[in-house]
Amino acid sequence: MAHSTPNAAQINRTTPSSELSQVMAHPESFRLLYFPLEAQGQTSRDLLAYGGANWEGVSPQNWLEEKDKTPFGCVPVLYINKGDKQVVISETHAVENYLAKHFGLMGDNEYEETLIRAFHCSSATLFTNFQSAVVWNMPEVREKALEGFKANKLAHWVKTHERHLMDNGNNGHYIGNKMSLADIRTANLIRHFSFQPWATELMDIISQAPALLKLRDTVENDPKMHQWKNSDEAKKLATSTMAFFVNPFAASGRPTA
Repeated sequence: MAHSTPNAAQINRTTPSSELSQVMAHPESFRLLYFPLEAQGQTSRDLLAYGGANWEGVSPQNWLEEKDKTPFGCVPVLYINKGDKQVVISETHAVENYLAKHFGLMGDNEYEETLIRAFHCSSATLFTNFQSAVVWNMPEVREKALEGFKANKLAHWVKTHERHLMDNGNNGHYIGNKMSLADIRTANLIRHFSFQPWATELMDIISQAPALLKLRDTVENDPKMHQWKNSDEAKKLATSTMAFFVNPFAASGRPTA
């Protein structure tokens, strides 16, 4: 994974949008800026790998100095390249939705696309809730916060998503019988829970939902996804992710008490 942050602090106001749209429609290569972890950047990586894109991962060397080189001071950031032109997309949902649509993972019509966006949004929101309520909570109150998260938000998410998956025939997908952005996002969420220090507690709840487990297995066993997940780069990301979440405060420099 490369280590440098391209300077893209400003949205392109000089090139006509019609030309930039052509870059997005017919890209030659991609660069994805994110920390050397899975977490919030992993779905974008998975989409690039699944789509067979010409891409590379880029990670910051000094984020505090480099964050102002991004449009909103946050990652992931996607750099889309064609010839001497480049389009920059920031914010997780914008990046994921563009890539999913580009690689045909948003259904066959507007109705399916809307449902996929809804399932995707629900899983992405649960990820954010978990990070804010548990992972980045202060250690002295984290256990109590974890219990509340499991009993309320996680249990509700599992119940509703299990019902929707069963309604679709329990075939490992949310919509029809083919891969979508929602499938990949949810599989990543379950994987993210399995990397946590409280993985056993979290996965005990998810293990009661066979349709969710089937979706996870369907995504992970897809030949293209399986090849990517078993690459040296993906294995390195998984290892660093598990190590990071043992004590994210230590890695980020925030106080541990």
